Amino acid sequence: MAREFIGFVWGAVIVAALLDTQAARAADDDVGTEAWLRYEYRTKLKDNLRGFFSLRYEEQLASGKLLGDWRRWDLKGGVSYDLTKRLRLEGGIGGYHTWLPDVKDVYEIRLWQAMTVDWPEIKAFARYVLHNRFMIEERFKNTTSGMNLRGRYRLSMTIPINRYTVEPGAFYMPLAAEFFADLSGDDDQLFADQARYTIGLGYMFNKTWSLEFNYTRKDLRDSYGSNLYTGANIYELKFKTAVRIADYLKSR
Repeated sequence: MAREFIGFVWGAVIVAALLDTQAARAADDDVGTEAWLRYEYRTKLKDNLRGFFSLRYEEQLASGKLLGDWRRWDLKGGVSYDLTKRLRLEGGIGGYHTWLPDVKDVYEIRLWQAMTVDWPEIKAFARYVLHNRFMIEERFKNTTSGMNLRGRYRLSMTIPINRYTVEPGAFYMPLAAEFFADLSGDDDQLFADQARYTIGLGYMFNKTWSLEFNYTRKDLRDSYGSNLYTGANIYELKFKTAVRIADYLKSR
């Protein structure tokens, strides 16, 4: 166990160094650095029903022009139902508390509904499956009146490295691209559009626990209809627990 953990740490350091070097080449005054620490729990409730929750802490390490230093806690959970082998429906709720410098703290409640389609499955390599996730979020903030509606689309896959599939003892590479769009038609909505691109390194210790180190490049448009962009380099350490879920690769 110790040897595998050390191998994971060294692999994560190498990935971080390479990605940080690449990000630095394209860095400008509007690019900050964020650190995320996350724990995810998933469990099988019935044959096609799963429950989940996630606890995450975020902090900005380098100030950008628009935000300044900030930190956030969020807790979210919900259930998902496998309608077919390739189609999953999901619903949940989350609470978010953001501390910002010199302004009022932001409290937010989000409700969301999602659909994930596993397609296509690459026939020559049955272990490689693309996950297409479509999400609608209803967002309620203490700083604004009414509800803000946001759409999200995420394309993701997991590539096992030293095993045929993701199983105990396997290193794997999570890949994802996610795009956000404001659906409320509010021209004053800050960060109306954004995109996130993620690459990482993970290790599955046993049937229950895994650990991931992920790098995400986040690009945001500062306001609706604007061509001015800002962004962040995100480094995330994620602990994952999956109980009674055999198809870890498709647990998402």
